[in-house]
Amino acid sequence: MNTIKLKGTFVIADRNTLICRALKEILAGYGAKVCATHEKEGLQMLLRKHRVTLVIADHPLLFKDSMDELQKMIGDHPDTSHLVLTSDISKAIFKELSQAGVRNIALKTDDQREIVLGVQAALAGRNHYSRDVLDLLLRSDGQTPDGLLLTPTESEIVPLICGGLSVKDIAERKQVGVRSVMAHRKSIYRKLGVTNAIELKRFAIRAGLIDNIEYHI
Repeated sequence: MNTIKLKGTFVIADRNTLICRALKEILAGYGAKVCATHEKEGLQMLLRKHRVTLVIADHPLLFKDSMDELQKMIGDHPDTSHLVLTSDISKAIFKELSQAGVRNIALKTDDQREIVLGVQAALAGRNHYSRDVLDLLLRSDGQTPDGLLLTPTESEIVPLICGGLSVKDIAERKQVGVRSVMAHRKSIYRKLGVTNAIELKRFAIRAGLIDNIEYHI
């Protein structure tokens, strides 16, 4: 029996019938009311007709010819959350999705737990990227879109924050001003979509930025 309860009306939009069927069964098991469609037009119609809580869709496929249209749809329905569930994600597509307002991405190869975590995060208004997506986003190969990766200094500060050091302690260790550390912390939180040190720890552990054993929660 599932202890997690997902409330609201969910719309699944994917051209693969088997994926729609599997997701409907999974989400219904958590108490959600689920509709499905295979086309962009069907998704737009359901958004007009119903008060949709969450859209789970292969946005890059459905809107591959017009991300501007995706951005408009998201803007027209500000109370609806979105989780991208796609077969593949490139850095260029990630950048386009981010510009359109998407902050939650998972892969169709992710397991049920990972997808449910994405759903919960989207419903709570938090950013969420699955482990495989994070592997791509945090790869320091010089090809990541501007502003996506942490700077070298920010990467050095992350484990210090996670280790419980105060801003003053970090400033002394890095031999910089307190205001500089505060600015770096603010930038880290913004880039990673977290709001406090506890959320940063969870993100950093999942992303492999810190050791789960050393920085347990």
